[in-house]
Order: sequence, then structure tokens, then C-alpha cells
Amino acid sequence: MNIVPLTGLAFIGVLIPLVLFVAIAAIIIAVLYFRHKERMAYLTGGRPTEPPPAPGNGYPYPPPYGYPPPMPSSPLAMALNTVGIGLGITVGLLPVGFGPWLIVGLIPLFVGLVRLGLLQFDPPRPPVSAGERLRWLRRGLWTGGIGLALTLAFLTLGVGPWLLPGTITLGYGAGQLGAYALEPHLHGRTPPTGL
Repeated sequence: MNIVPLTGLAFIGVLIPLVLFVAIAAIIIAVLYFRHKERMAYLTGGRPTEPPPAPGNGYPYPPPYGYPPPMPSSPLAMALNTVGIGLGITVGLLPVGFGPWLIVGLIPLFVGLVRLGLLQFDPPRPPVSAGERLRWLRRGLWTGGIGLALTLAFLTLGVGPWLLPGTITLGYGAGQLGAYALEPHLHGRTPPTGL
């Protein structure tokens, strides 16, 4: 048996997916661990049931919230995020070639496009708060910048499926920026009738 040692680009080609897998697994395990610790502290009484009042400000939200409960996301933001992620997966898998693996990106892409089309038939919604729109802008700029940096960094290895982390992150950032830009244009319109 002749074993060839991994050197240069072959070593990097093996190392990058391994490091990405370990990093993602570590993040998921850490999030689950801290969520479990918080639940256990709450159940055993280690965490107060009501947060202490801030100076000059009472907490109007019921326990266990010391902050406002999460707001439901905008259907436009969810649709554009789905389109962006689907487009990112599709573009990231295109260097492999055309084949059945592209369905992994095409399904979320077309689901997001259908959701965007169905938004035209929804009744008008109240406008999204300026704070939420600002979060979309920040999130879009951060994730888009990180995605662009990842894509350019992995392009040094050449075009291939290792571009996926960058293209997916870039697509999500583009979805957030699209929601920031398009949300004000959805208000004041009347849905089409006759269907």
C-alpha cells in the first residue's frame, strides 16, 4: 500500500472542512449548554423569578422576562432571508456542476420567491419599528461583510464548494439589507382583489 502524505493545498482542502465542522459543533454545544444552565438555575430557584427593578423604571413584562418578549419577524424579512440563503447555497454549489445537489439551494430559493409573491395578497400590516429596521441594517452589514470576506478568502483556494460558508452568509446579509430597503414600500398599498 502506497500512502501519499498530504501537503500544501491538499492538506488545506482536508483541514478547512474539518475545522468548520468542529467550530459549528462547538458553537451548537455551547449554546445548548448555556441554555440548559439557565433553565436549571430558573427551576431550582438560583435565578430570581422577577428581575430587580431598575432605578426609575419598573419592569412591565411578566416573569421570566426582564426585557420585552421577542417580536415576531416580518414576513418580508423572512421571505428575503430564505431567498438569500437559497441563492447563496445554489451559487456555492454551482462550481461542483449541474446536478441533483443543486436542489438543496433551489428549494429554499423558490420557497422564498413564492413567499414574496404571496405577500402581495396579504392585507396591509402596521409598519415595522425603526429599531427593528435598524437591527436589519446592522445585521445585514455585519453578515454581508463577513460573508464577502469568507468568500474572498476561500477564493484563494479556487472556485469550489468550500465557498458555501461565504455565499450563504453573504446571501443572508443581502436578505437583511433587502428587508431594510423594501419594508417601507409595503405600507399604504392595497392588496389586489378579484381572486
